[in-house]
Amino acid sequence: MFKVKSHGFELEMEMVDVKKVHIHEEIVPELLEGLIKDMKKNGFARDPVLVDASTNVVLDGMHRVAALRQMGYVRIPICKVDYNSTRIKLGCWYRVMTGGDLSKIPEILKLFNLKTEETSVAAAKRELKKRAATFAVLTTENCLLVRAEKTDVRESYTWVKRIERALKDQKIKTSYADEEDAMEKISEKTVVMLVPCAEKREVIEMALSGHVFAHKTTRHVIPERPVNVRVPLSWLTAKRPLREVNGLLNENLTKRGYRSVPAGQMFDGRRYEEDLLIFR
Repeated sequence: MFKVKSHGFELEMEMVDVKKVHIHEEIVPELLEGLIKDMKKNGFARDPVLVDASTNVVLDGMHRVAALRQMGYVRIPICKVDYNSTRIKLGCWYRVMTGGDLSKIPEILKLFNLKTEETSVAAAKRELKKRAATFAVLTTENCLLVRAEKTDVRESYTWVKRIERALKDQKIKTSYADEEDAMEKISEKTVVMLVPCAEKREVIEMALSGHVFAHKTTRHVIPERPVNVRVPLSWLTAKRPLREVNGLLNENLTKRGYRSVPAGQMFDGRRYEEDLLIFR
């Protein structure tokens, strides 16, 4: 096991049986296909999957798990963290809708027999937090609170997924942004969907139950994230004992070392809101 302790936060990286990790979000076929092609081309798993140390519930890296399973590999590199730590934040992805005729959104909601009412943004957030509403739609003119019969997190995101599909049929595009960035995007040509934030307890319970949330239900932010670990796919087979493979991993990462990069930097085409530990 390779351990890193920085700024009082500990990360533990090792290889485990891929069957022992539990995902909590659904897999998107298009994303899975692209990742498999990338792994086959590069010959390695670039980043470790982030998991809760106590339960092996995957916090980030659902598609990496699915890709390795589909490719027939039996091991997976993981990074264990203490999910109970208050320094690990759990947020959500607001939906940002553009293109098409955005004025049709209220009509689409009516087609699904969803109850709507105008309210303030603050009130909508309170209702979502209490699980008393399903989601909310925010424009430059108003905030529309939406309620279905059931308002637990899984059901709410099931409705969000249905609405996203209906919007796609109307040529309305959906992208994802954190709460703060999404609110800054609101304009005459942009509508934002406010969604509920899951709780850590709900994430663990969902994964261990064998069920999953919809894609983009959770957004985990940790103090520091290890990247560019680059574990060769040949290490993920059953040809070597697990202990031997973990020895190789520890030796490799110790030899290579890493550099720390502050939050907000770009790496491999993505901007991270966490500090990075980039392995050389």
